[in-house]
Amino acid sequence: MWRALLTIVCLAPALAGMAQERGGPRERREGERAIVEFHEGDLSQAEADAFLALVDKGIADVEGVVAKALPAASRRAGRVRFVVSRSAGMSSTYGRTVVLPLERVRSRTAPYLHETVHALVPTRGDGVWLSEGLASYLESWVSENRGGYDAHVFTRAGDRGIHAAARRVLGDPAGRAVLPWVGGEGEPPQMRDDRQGVARPFYVLSQSFTKYIADAAGVEALVKALASGDQEALLHSTGRSVGDWRADWLRTLGG
Repeated sequence: MWRALLTIVCLAPALAGMAQERGGPRERREGERAIVEFHEGDLSQAEADAFLALVDKGIADVEGVVAKALPAASRRAGRVRFVVSRSAGMSSTYGRTVVLPLERVRSRTAPYLHETVHALVPTRGDGVWLSEGLASYLESWVSENRGGYDAHVFTRAGDRGIHAAARRVLGDPAGRAVLPWVGGEGEPPQMRDDRQGVARPFYVLSQSFTKYIADAAGVEALVKALASGDQEALLHSTGRSVGDWRADWLRTLGG
């Protein structure tokens, strides 16, 4: 219940902002896997068509990695809806609806792959590190191996450099402060308000930890754990607990 209430609270500002945009008509583009909606005049026809093609391919690329590990009931049946918003302060996903700031879409810095992962892999339980780590990991991996772009919201390290970035973060007090939540439950205090001091180190470390497990045990084990809402699913599928994985990951980083 508390997660449902939290979703409503977090969704309210986005809905309020979108409501303010209803003063003029909105346009809609439909692809095979995606729908793109935007305020008339915010994107040219060429920009809208290019963005639709980008997100449509992104969905296919992400599904190619995660779909087999998802329960049948959790797999996408319809299109993912991308709302390009003038008023959105940051990118967010609510079910199969992704809200992206207009300026980020225009400048090709919108984390559309990150949010696509959230839209395709349901998050149950309280494994925030795994939810954000998987989305960040796949954003980098897919862009480097399948196409599209990495928005580099918190780091420019990409998939190949994320462990080096994590080592640097662990050398900073802010990184050490958020470390207890990487592999744990919940999220660090002030993560939604302090994006650079709290969210950035948490996301970097979570991506590195997720990559470490994915490289050793495969992405499917992580997807199953996230979709089930039970971090012990990693123990069942890999024979190792989250704590065991975390200890080895930190040793490789020298932490």
